[in-house]
Amino acid sequence: MYIAKKEINGRTHYFIRETYSEDGKLKSRTLFALGPNPSKYIVYPGGNSYYIHESVELSILEKGFNVDTFELEDLFWPFLDTRLKRIIKKPAEKRPSAYKGLSREKLREVQAGIHLFDKRRLHYLRFGVIDQRDILAIPYRFYNKVLGKSRDEIECIIDEMEERLKPAEIKIYIYTIFNLQRHFYDSPLCRTAPYLLDQDRMDDCFLEELCHLNQDHTFFGTERNGESLHEYLKKYLIMYFDNDFVKDPEAELHERLHRRGFYQPGETGISLSIEEACTRMKISVNEFRAMSKRRLTRHFKKLAHECHPDKGGDHEEFIRIRDAYKRLLEEKERG
Repeated sequence: MYIAKKEINGRTHYFIRETYSEDGKLKSRTLFALGPNPSKYIVYPGGNSYYIHESVELSILEKGFNVDTFELEDLFWPFLDTRLKRIIKKPAEKRPSAYKGLSREKLREVQAGIHLFDKRRLHYLRFGVIDQRDILAIPYRFYNKVLGKSRDEIECIIDEMEERLKPAEIKIYIYTIFNLQRHFYDSPLCRTAPYLLDQDRMDDCFLEELCHLNQDHTFFGTERNGESLHEYLKKYLIMYFDNDFVKDPEAELHERLHRRGFYQPGETGISLSIEEACTRMKISVNEFRAMSKRRLTRHFKKLAHECHPDKGGDHEEFIRIRDAYKRLLEEKERG
């Protein structure tokens, strides 16, 4: 069981729901509508104790659904009297015991069905970093909290975690979870200072990714053709356009230096020697001298395709090859 929220006539209403399996798919159903004030169902008999009014449990049982009394009490913890919260220890978060002790390989198999968007959100909410290159390589155990959950329950779990984001994190969070950096791999700033990137282009990329996710039946579990933006995704549209990036003064200084011609080491290929650039491009200097610009470009595209991050390659290697290509192309243009 879990608590879900929904805005009705401008007020937040709460519902007790559960995930269930039907025809091999995980779905959710409402067990009890709590209305806008769930605390009215909490009874304080005296002392440092409480229980949930019997009408909640009886109503769920009358619908033919099982209910765990202790789990029900845990669900109402957020609505408990503040004074009592300070006295009573918060119930420990339930962990899926079925996945304890699994090897990395087995855990990777178990987590294969978790949608990448869910992994991106959980990864950022846990680590708070843009760099998610290890997201497919490492089967983090904190992903397990969404295993065996319906889409609705997963959204409730993540929604609660997102409420802890600071205002300064929101825009960078959206940038990360929608993997907008993949549209800017030609810039060394894509993982350090996204606010210095072309914001108009970023807006277009965000809307493109949002629309793509909105039609992704593997995310929702149902086919979606030409439908309006799903309720689960509307908040991200608002979060993106209602928030701005918080600027990093150090990264901004690097960008100004870059624009004035003071290149940082490794930031572009300008400072590379011809010999080093050729080594990175896996050709000899003689081969380079004999190449036309068209052939050089063709060779670069082949290498870039092999190591591009979207193809499972290494981001740093892609940058190294790109910088080497720029250096050699500049040499060709000089004649």
